[in-house]
Amino acid sequence: MPRLITIECDANEVRVAVGTSGLTGVAVERVLSSPISIEENAEPWGSSVASQALKELLSQSGIKSGDAIACISRNDIELRAITLPLVDANELPDMVRFAAPRYFANVSEAWPLDFITMPSHMEGSIDCIVGAINPSLIQKIASTVEGAGLTLTHMVLRPMAAAAGAIAKHPEWNNETVMFIDLLNDETDVVVVEKGNAVFMRNFQAPFDAADPQTAISLAGEIKRTIFSAISQRPGLSVSQIVIWTKDSLAPFATELSKAVNLPVKMLDPFSMAEKAKIEIAATTQTVGRFAPVLGALHFPQESRRLIDFANPRKRVEKKRPIATYIAAGAAGVAAIAGGLWWYTSSHSALDDDIRLLNESIKNQTEALKAANKNISDWSKVEKFIEGDVLWIEELAQLSAKAQSPDETYFGTTTFLLEPKSAKASISAKYYAKDQDTVPEVQAGYRDPRHTVKGQAVTISPDKTYPAASDLMITIASTKVTDPRDLKRPEKPHWTPTIQNGDASVENNDSNKPSDAASETPKESSDSVGSPSKEPSSSEPKPSPDTPASPSPTAPATTPADPETPKPPATPPSDPPSSEPTPSTETPVVGGAS
Repeated sequence: MPRLITIECDANEVRVAVGTSGLTGVAVERVLSSPISIEENAEPWGSSVASQALKELLSQSGIKSGDAIACISRNDIELRAITLPLVDANELPDMVRFAAPRYFANVSEAWPLDFITMPSHMEGSIDCIVGAINPSLIQKIASTVEGAGLTLTHMVLRPMAAAAGAIAKHPEWNNETVMFIDLLNDETDVVVVEKGNAVFMRNFQAPFDAADPQTAISLAGEIKRTIFSAISQRPGLSVSQIVIWTKDSLAPFATELSKAVNLPVKMLDPFSMAEKAKIEIAATTQTVGRFAPVLGALHFPQESRRLIDFANPRKRVEKKRPIATYIAAGAAGVAAIAGGLWWYTSSHSALDDDIRLLNESIKNQTEALKAANKNISDWSKVEKFIEGDVLWIEELAQLSAKAQSPDETYFGTTTFLLEPKSAKASISAKYYAKDQDTVPEVQAGYRDPRHTVKGQAVTISPDKTYPAASDLMITIASTKVTDPRDLKRPEKPHWTPTIQNGDASVENNDSNKPSDAASETPKESSDSVGSPSKEPSSSEPKPSPDTPASPSPTAPATTPADPETPKPPATPPSDPPSSEPTPSTETPVVGGAS
C-alpha cells in the first residue's frame, strides 16, 4: 500500500500525518507538529520558516520522499453553491466551467476550478459546491511541499477533509445532517454535511476560551447564523446533531453549548482515528481539533468523491474510439451478409418445397381434427351422463335394508338429488329415534366405500315417542368412467378345419382354451351308407374290430353303421361379449318419501 503524507500549515504551526490507505481502511503511522513564527498577515505557505519546519519533521521521521496531500483553509479559496440543469455526469465538468463566471466575480479562466455534487433539493436539477483557487497560492504550496522532497498529488479543503474522516469512522452519520465545528486558536471552521456530502462551509474569527462563559453564548450565535445561511441556500435543511473536534475535557463547555442552541452536541477526539500512531506534537494553546484535517485527509483514496481537489480538477473523460473494434465489427458484418446471401440462395427452393408439403399435410389433417374434436365433445357429454347415472331404486332399497327397527327409528322427509353440472348425487333425509345414542349407529350403518355420510347434531323432536331427531346427508360417489381409448378388447378365437386320417374335424387354435375331446361332436352321417359324399364328414363312425377299414372314401364298407346314436353336431362358440360399457338411459329420480 502506498504511503500518504498529509500537510497543513497556518501562522502558528506545521502539522503532518503519515499513514497508508488500503481496502481494509487507513492505518496511521505518525502524527507530527512543529511551531513556527511568521510576520502578521504573512502567508505561511511558501515561507522559508514553514519549509524549514517541514523538512525537520520529515527528517526526524526518516521520510525522504512520498506523495503529499495539502490541506488549505476555507479563507484561501473562493467557494460558491450553484444549481445546474440535470445533465450526464460526464458533461457536468464542462457545464460547471461554463456557468462559473456568473457566480465568481473575481475569478479568471486561469484559476483552477473543482466541484462536488450535493443531494438535489429540486427535481430535474443538480446542486454543486464549486471552489476556485488563485494559481499563485498553488505555486507557494507546491514550493513548500516539493522543497521538502515530497510530490504534491492533491490539494483538499481543510473542513471537508476533517468531515470525510469523521464519516469514514462513523458511517451512521451518512443518513443524518451533521454540523462539524473545529475550534482553532483565533478562528473556527464550520461545515454542514447532509447524507455524507458537504453542503455548506463557513469560517469566522472567534477567539476560543473554554473557561469564559461568554464563549459558549458567542459560539451559539454563530452556529444559529450558520444554520440560517444554510437553510437560505437549501430550503428544508434541518441539522440534527453538532460535532465538536475536541477531547472529553471540554464536556462542561459542550453541555452549555447544547443548551444554548437546543441541539445535541457530541465531542469527537481526532486522535480516535490514529489509535496506534506515534504522536509527536508540540504543545500549543490550540485544541486538538487542529489535527482533524490532516488525519481525515488520509482517507482521500476512499472519500475522493466527497472532496474538492484543486491539484486534479474534475474533467470530462474523453472516450477513445475503438477503431480496431469498428473494423473487426465491419468485417464480421460483411462476412455475415455474404454468408446469409449464399445460404438464402442455396436453400430457398428447398424451403419452398418444405412449405408446400407442410401446407398439404395441414390441409389433409384439418378434417380429421374436426372429427376428433367432435368425438371428444360428444364423449364428454356421455361421460358426464354416465358419472351421474344412479339407479335410485337400488339406493332406496339399500336405505330401507340398512334402516333400524321401526320401533327404534323412522325416516321423515327424504330427498334424492342429482346436480346437473357436477353430476353429484346425494340423499338428504331426516330421521327420528327413541334414543339419541341410536343416532351414531344409524349414521355408521350407511357408510361404505361408495357412500359418504355426514350427520347433523341431535335435536329435540316434538314427537314424544321419538324425541331425538337428526339430519342425514349421504353423498354417493360418482361412477368411474373408463376412457374408451384405454379399452382393450379380448382377442377372438381363430377356428380352422383340420383333416386327420381321412376324418374332417374343427380344431380351436385358441391357446387359452383347454382341449376337450367331448366338445368335438361328429356330424350326422348321410342316409345312404356308402354313397359318395361331396364333402368329407366331420366324423365317421369307427369300424368294429371284425370289420376291415375302408380302402378309400369312394368305396365305403357295406357294414351297417354303428347302432350307437350319434351326438348332436358341434356348434361353434359365439363371439365373446364386448366389455365396452353401455351408457345407462335411466333418468334420475328426484322425489321425497316419508
